[in-house]
Formats: sequence, C-alpha cells, structure tokens
Amino acid sequence: MKSIKHIMCCCVALILGVAATPCVAQTGERKLNIDERMIHRRAIEVIVWSQPLMNYKAMRDAFFALGANYNDVAYHSQLQNWKLQVATPNSTTPYFFTFWNLKDGPVIVEIPASTSDVGIFGTLMDSWQRPLEDVGAKGKDGGRGGKYVILPPDYRGPLLGGSSTMQSPTYQGFSIMRPILKTPSPENIAKVAEFVKKLKVYPLADAGKKAKTRHIDIYDKNFEGITKLDASYFEGLSDILQEEKIEERDLVYWGMAASLGIRKDVPYKADAKRKKLLDEAAAEALEYMIHQYHKVLIPPYYAGKEWTACATPGAFETAFSYIYPDRIAIDQRGCLYYAVCTSAKNFGAATFYLSDAKDSEDQWLDGAKAYKLTVPANVPARNFWSVEVYDLATAAWLRGVERTGRDSTKPYLKRNRGGSVDIYFSPKAPKGEASNWIPTLPGKRFFLLFRFYGPERAVFDKSWQLPDIVKVK
Repeated sequence: MKSIKHIMCCCVALILGVAATPCVAQTGERKLNIDERMIHRRAIEVIVWSQPLMNYKAMRDAFFALGANYNDVAYHSQLQNWKLQVATPNSTTPYFFTFWNLKDGPVIVEIPASTSDVGIFGTLMDSWQRPLEDVGAKGKDGGRGGKYVILPPDYRGPLLGGSSTMQSPTYQGFSIMRPILKTPSPENIAKVAEFVKKLKVYPLADAGKKAKTRHIDIYDKNFEGITKLDASYFEGLSDILQEEKIEERDLVYWGMAASLGIRKDVPYKADAKRKKLLDEAAAEALEYMIHQYHKVLIPPYYAGKEWTACATPGAFETAFSYIYPDRIAIDQRGCLYYAVCTSAKNFGAATFYLSDAKDSEDQWLDGAKAYKLTVPANVPARNFWSVEVYDLATAAWLRGVERTGRDSTKPYLKRNRGGSVDIYFSPKAPKGEASNWIPTLPGKRFFLLFRFYGPERAVFDKSWQLPDIVKVK
C-alpha cells in the first residue's frame, strides 16, 4: 500500500499537470534515500539547462561519425530522408552542415553569392546555439555573399579587412544551412549540389591562400544527431565540459553537474546503481520537456485552436540566448532545443513554422489512429508549403518511414474543389488517398510541423488560419 506522502505528492503532481511516477521518495516501487532524491532532482535540472549544448554535441558527433571534421562541409546531394536524425528537419530543401573549433585561432566562413536559381539561408551559432549572425539571402550579406570571421573568446589578434567579424563566447560552433529555392524540383536540387561546393570554411591563418574545404555528400547515410536521454547523457556532458569554455553565467549549474560527478579535468564515473537513477531522471526530464513545449510554454497561435508557433517565449527578444537582466529562462530554452536543432536571428524571414501535437479534442496524436488536416486554399506562402510528421519522443523523423511529409509542389497531390487539400496521418493509407497520406507508427506519439516557405502577411496577421487536426475512421 502506498504511503500518504506518496499519494499527496501524486495529487500535487496531477494538479500541476506533471508526471507523478517518480515524484517522491521512490521511483516506481523502489524507495530513494535523501541523497538519491537530490541526485534525481539535480539530474533533471542539469538536463533541461544543458539541452542546447548537448543538442549541439549530438549533431557534431554524428558529423564526425560520417568521416567529417571541423571546417568540412557535409551536404545532401538529394532531399534527405528519415536517416537524418536531428530535431525537426525538413524533406523539401537539402541541408548542409559545418562545424568549427576556435582553439587554434579564428575561422572564416565564406558564403557564396546567390544565383538566379539558388540562394542560401543559415545562421552561424556557438555551441550553446546562440546565433552569431544570419548569412545568405536573408542574412547580413543579403545574398551578395561574403566572408564571416569568427573569433575565439578573448581574441586580441589580427583581423581581416572587408569581412564581417564576430566574437564567439565559446570555442566551438556550427551552422546548418539550407538553400532558398522556388521549388524543390530535381533540376533545382542538382543545382544546389553544385552551389554548396562554393561554401568554404577555413582558418583565418589561411586567408589569402587558396583555401581548401572538403565537401562530403552524406545523402542516405545515418546521421544520428539526437541526444540520448539516459544515463549516457551525463558522460557526454562531462566530455563537452573538458572541451569548452565555462562562462560565469553557468557556474551554478556546473556546480549542480559537479554534484553528479561532472567536473573539469576529473574523469567521470557512475556505477550501475547511479546509472539506473540517472536513467530514471533522464526519462522524467524528457517527459517534462515534451509536456512544457507542447502544452504549457507556448500559447495557441490561433485563438481556440491547438497550433502553436515553434519558438518558446523569450526567443526573439533575447535573440535565442534566453538571457534577461534578472535571469536565464532555463525551461524555455531547454524545451526549445528538445524540439528544434537550430535557431536564427531573423526567424520567419525565409520560413515560418507552426507546430501541433494534439487533435481537436486536446489529445496527444497517436500513431495507431487516423487523422485528417484540411489545408485551406490560398496558403500564404510565396514559394510553397509543407507538413511533416515527427516522433514526439525524439522530435526526429519516425525511423524507417520513407515518406516523412507532403508539400504543395507535388503534382500528384489531390486538391479539393475550391483549392483546399486534405492530408491524412495513419498507419495505413486511407482508400483512394495514398497521394495525400503520411504514415505514422503504432506505439509512437507524434507531432506535426506546418511550414510556410516565403511566408506572407496573412500568416502573421492570421487572416488565413489552419484548422485543428481531427480524428477520422
């Protein structure tokens, strides 16, 4: 029989809307002592705090696993499929990745000028995913191209004339870029594969020389860029601590991490008992971030509907740093980077996203059930629109599902009289609707992103609105 203390805590948890499973002096039926309870709590706090850094590390490690190194460019020569396991990717424009390390000095990222067919959009970020600068057609160079010099923390050396210079608060950083296309036609995708080879990343020390950058095609290769929420998370956090600069703003949380055995220049160790406790804490941290991101932090974009904007409150006014004069918005930042893999200073200029994880009855979208989204006619997107399905637990594409989304450029997409489009989500295609169907997996909760490529005024003044997703038989 459960104790009165356990029952009271679970009642409080239900009132607050959080998971009650490991909420008191026991996890499941296993009682925890005071030290274990503190480890459990601090592990959850450390995970939420460190999400942007560990999200970065997961993608960097996936980049390395495919044979790339700092200053290389990895690109998709064709539209990526489910094997690109990062948070909320798209299947309509090919991605390219680059990572750098400033420990040996500044790095130059050389952005090519846009052509009549292909532009580029991306953001240079530090390892905490704070935007340093937007680049390309919707960035600082406005499509003219240019050289961006990224300086290490506390750098006082020579600069490069005629370039855009920025100082990174961290030693490491990266950029995920994508092309700006009128349509993702095979002809345009082929042009992107050539265009990306003009993108260069190299040390400032090599400026003036014939700079060489390796370009590696990673199409159809497994890119395992999702952070694992289990005990191994803390091993990874210890590893990145040894590589990165510690900022004063983070000392309290690094102190919490130290109580878990994560310290600079100290080997990290955890026995089987500790790992079990950390596994449990990590699972609860994930469920907390899912709940906060999809149900609590972001208000509905349309009054009375389930759709929300992707960015958590505070993103724009703090340029995605979530740093205010009196606090760092830890929950808003951590929950954002559970769900997305990048940010931008000028978010909404090239694309705008809406997210939905619940049906019209406020229930989680269930991969065993069938749903329909009716996209009204005249979508306010200059280029095109798309809708994609993601695993609620990872925010990545469902593994093994070849069709991850549908978009308005597909000639075989069925349209209703009047121009609206019905999109179906279910394990099997509804009869006669295969062209408008996106598969889901039983046993997997999922969520959607609806993207406007080249968003127009009606997206923002909400004179055009998406309806809720409804269950169908």
